[in-house]
Amino acid sequence: MSAIGSLPHSLPPDEDRGPQLVAMFWTFSAISILLTALRFLARVKIRAAVGWDDWMMLVTVVLFTISTCFVTYMASIGGARHVYYLSREQTLLAVKYSWISQPWAILVFATGKSSVALLTLRLIDRISVWRRYVLYFVIVTIFIACSLVVIFTFVQCKPAYALWTPGTNATCWSSDVILRYNYFLSAWNITVDVTLAVLPATFIGRLKNLGRAKRIAICVLLSLGIIAAVFTSIKIPYLSELGEKSDFTWAAFPMQVWTAAEAFVIILCGNVPPLQVFWDRFVTRKLDASYVRRIQLNDGGGSRKRVGFGHHHDHKHHAGSGRDKLPPSSSSSDKSDTSSSATGRGGDRFDDHFWQTRITTADSSSSGGGVDNTDMDVEMMMAPSPTVPPRTARWI
Repeated sequence: MSAIGSLPHSLPPDEDRGPQLVAMFWTFSAISILLTALRFLARVKIRAAVGWDDWMMLVTVVLFTISTCFVTYMASIGGARHVYYLSREQTLLAVKYSWISQPWAILVFATGKSSVALLTLRLIDRISVWRRYVLYFVIVTIFIACSLVVIFTFVQCKPAYALWTPGTNATCWSSDVILRYNYFLSAWNITVDVTLAVLPATFIGRLKNLGRAKRIAICVLLSLGIIAAVFTSIKIPYLSELGEKSDFTWAAFPMQVWTAAEAFVIILCGNVPPLQVFWDRFVTRKLDASYVRRIQLNDGGGSRKRVGFGHHHDHKHHAGSGRDKLPPSSSSSDKSDTSSSATGRGGDRFDDHFWQTRITTADSSSSGGGVDNTDMDVEMMMAPSPTVPPRTARWI
């Protein structure tokens, strides 16, 4: 039986909440890994547009999985039991790995919320300046706030191992310093969650090339962050119990549960919106199975350049040059030919999609104005009516 801490007059029952803790963490981890894998599948195979938000979410899932591994080991040595029933060695290891697992879980909030913010930036594109600065501010501040709590955790005592080794001749900060900063971090996490949940509602209505139902769906999915804010609020009363060193292994259980739930909601909130492409592909059938068709065109000489529509917004048209637009006669025929090939049914129209086109023109071999072959890769990108300028919305 542990010699750490003072024994109460009557010992509580010897219960082990480790199996429940491990089952919850691994369930959340498995679902998170599956959702992230599907997200990258959608980006690579369907959208061909992997962005910073995707990589940030991948880092988030990796951090959460590492935290799950630490929690699993901690629970296996009695980290979810009353400390009174543990040996001294078990107690030291359980408390040690409880501290070590915290930075990974804390950084999950920084990377996860940043991924959601970056996802929102892809939607906003260039339609709003102040919203972009708000999101940049959120990303920077949440990283700073979470990084500081990780640093404070391990510098509050000198040497650091005094956190899990009682009786060490160490100098430590007052416990109120860390507690107050944890209160601040919780309040800032709530603010960030609410901001990321409410901000999309302020501009989704302006994306007229999205159907009403899709706009509502995106708002609802991105607003799941409100649930994370609720979970953070529930955690706040348990912060003071982390300073309870007499039965630390038991007192930390509620905080670990709500931390895992909050992290999972953040991962869910960031992963579900990009997965709507599977709904459009396999349920509503708005996205056809054929994505790319390569056609050959003849065009006048010119320099090598790329012309992008939809995903690329840096293209500038040169009126009258003949290099950035197709001849009217060939344009209409190529559109109908491309549409027939992509759908597999002659004459079908894509009323709910526009075409992303890249035109690569080889350099003229001579200045005599010879005719060069132009390769045009036509990639179908999911987006609404072609009559609406594509830059009004960047797709998720």
